[in-house]
Amino acid sequence: MDMGSYLKDIHEIEESARSVQKLMKERYDCGGSSQDPHPICTIAGADAAYGEGYGIGVIVLLAYPSLAIIEHGYAKRAVRFPYIQGLFAFRELPLIMAAYEKIGKIPDLLMVEGHGYAHPQRYGYACHAGAILGIPTIGIAKHPIRCDTMKHPGNERGMQQEILMGGEVAGMALRTRKGAPPVYVSAGHQTTLHFACQIVLETTRLHRLPEPVWIADLLSKKYLNLL
Repeated sequence: MDMGSYLKDIHEIEESARSVQKLMKERYDCGGSSQDPHPICTIAGADAAYGEGYGIGVIVLLAYPSLAIIEHGYAKRAVRFPYIQGLFAFRELPLIMAAYEKIGKIPDLLMVEGHGYAHPQRYGYACHAGAILGIPTIGIAKHPIRCDTMKHPGNERGMQQEILMGGEVAGMALRTRKGAPPVYVSAGHQTTLHFACQIVLETTRLHRLPEPVWIADLLSKKYLNLL
């Protein structure tokens, strides 16, 4: 395949994915929930690691609030969607869906490493994941996304600064550990930003990321080296 044909294919893939993203946003609300999921007895974390042409998706289920690990599932799959900014869900979600099929219990809440409502189209990976799996979700990202205004929060744990996009509060830069870089939190499917920040702080113990996501990240890298 020559470069011109390759770029044409990438363009067509991107246009198709953005059309699906628009339809998903119209059908499934993200970031606009007025109620949070209750009660929360289990929380799942999801993450993936990538090799050459494939990825390992992991879902880990934890009891809440103890954060004791109940079970986890993983799956190795070919990765067929390229990395395109703003369309991360189309790359990673198939891996997470395959791993999700390996666990025996539906979690009350899912935390993913990626953005939710804090997204240029207000419909990021966490929104897609929750809508497709039918689970309330929270997005936690290690890096900020393009926005109007965002200042770094103070250095103490729990301090936060609003992420403004299009003149509205789309997410929160949240300091989960004193001295560590903040994480970038946003509501996903059937959750509010206030609830998302509360849960992220409650589930962050020893690391910068909340335990469900940190454990999923650790396991995905472990399986990447084993499989």
